[in-house]
Amino acid sequence: MRDEHATDMLSSYEHLAEVTSRMREAAIRDDWDSVIALESECATLYTRLMSSKDPRGGDLAHQRRKSELICKVLEDDAQIRERLSGQLVNIWRLLDGERSVGRLSSVYGGAASGAGHAD
Repeated sequence: MRDEHATDMLSSYEHLAEVTSRMREAAIRDDWDSVIALESECATLYTRLMSSKDPRGGDLAHQRRKSELICKVLEDDAQIRERLSGQLVNIWRLLDGERSVGRLSSVYGGAASGAGHAD
């Protein structure tokens, strides 16, 4: 039974790594809707893994593979966060730009709204 449980746990880690890899690929494509959808699946898998008892189940090869998968999940997560951080900076810049336009509009009337903007 213990070996079966260890195999099931390793399969769950494999699935988690596959989902985070798909999340990373979606983030690289700036497909944030897919990232959000996959995050829900990822959270379910993570919750299941954390609620399962896995006191060093499996042999050395099992433990090594589990460690590799956890490292991969963490690497994918770091890349996703990096991409997300860049997106958040862009959003904050846009919001700050809109506030600046709003302040200029209130001071100078409608002329600052970009109506006569030429590049």
